[in-house]
Amino acid sequence: MKNKTTVSTIRLSVLFVLMAALALCLASCETEEQNSNAVTFTLTVVGPDGTSTEHTVTSDADNLGDALLNEGIIEGTEDQYGLYITAVNGITADFNTDGAYWALYIGEEYAMTGVSSTPIAEGDSFKLVYEVYA
Repeated sequence: MKNKTTVSTIRLSVLFVLMAALALCLASCETEEQNSNAVTFTLTVVGPDGTSTEHTVTSDADNLGDALLNEGIIEGTEDQYGLYITAVNGITADFNTDGAYWALYIGEEYAMTGVSSTPIAEGDSFKLVYEVYA
């Protein structure tokens, strides 16, 4: 009788361990699935003194503006044209005061879209440059 009880206990223990392993595997698979839409891109920020800072960003956002807002890299205000960047890395550009603004470049090309309407894809390269309109 004692052997049957020991065998039953061992079987229950093995079953419990297998169920726990299955639960961990399912949780891991769910996390990977949630991150499967994430892309990694680079952002170079060129400040008013010409120094640059590189950021590597991984995001599942649909556009550049949302990705950079989520990372806390930019601040801005929404208007009818989308997000207007007011600060990058804590550095404010005030067009109304001195004509300064944050210019967006996709690769090395001046962007024809704003950050809210610029899609992101794996390996993209962007640049935000502090510029003064003269």
